[in-house]
Amino acid sequence: MTKKNRAKSKAKRFGEGSARTIVDASTYGAGNAFAFAFSTPAAPPRGSNARGQRELLVVDGYNIIHATPRYERLIFDRSDDPYSSDVYDRARTALIADVAAFAQNRYEAVIVFDGAGNVSADRPNLPQAGVRIEFSPTGISADTVVQRLCTDARESGRACTVVTSDGTIQATVMGKGVTRISARMLVDEIRQIDADVAEAEEAPQVKMTLGSRLSPESLAKLQRLRGEAGRPSA
Repeated sequence: MTKKNRAKSKAKRFGEGSARTIVDASTYGAGNAFAFAFSTPAAPPRGSNARGQRELLVVDGYNIIHATPRYERLIFDRSDDPYSSDVYDRARTALIADVAAFAQNRYEAVIVFDGAGNVSADRPNLPQAGVRIEFSPTGISADTVVQRLCTDARESGRACTVVTSDGTIQATVMGKGVTRISARMLVDEIRQIDADVAEAEEAPQVKMTLGSRLSPESLAKLQRLRGEAGRPSA
């Protein structure tokens, strides 16, 4: 697939109109008393808003890790630190790197992890690779934090996309005009980014030899001089 076709495919998956309405007025018929209550507010335009804030990308961390073999196989992998008791360390690191590559300059990305069951329930929420990391506080689930971030963004007039395969989160936030990307869609896009990088790395390098820098006339003259220099003198 060419880069142009990949761009069209990406626009179709992640572009305008990718948010799906859960329930709207047509579900109950026009003029129904419930129509206003179930109407879906218009989503903010995609991209940066008038205040220069980029679209927010909220990633449901452990949901994506457990829903995707790419990351799930890294759980319990302690090859980087065999003495670590953190079974999710490598899986989290891989997901953070992938989200950073996916977000680039299009999104402000935040990954939410459930604080329960981690080595420390009070991990510092420090950014990594330009991605904001949030561990839910003790007693609060990651789902609650994801929903709050999406709702706050939507109510402040900021476009928001959530990456999750959790049905409850989908039903809660997508009805408010939030776009959803599934775990499969995210990984498909990351694989394409990996393929693009590999293709660029394998491309033959242009060697700037002396001959490639000379004009045809100068090169012909140089070759004649070399030929004359190689002939034995009389």
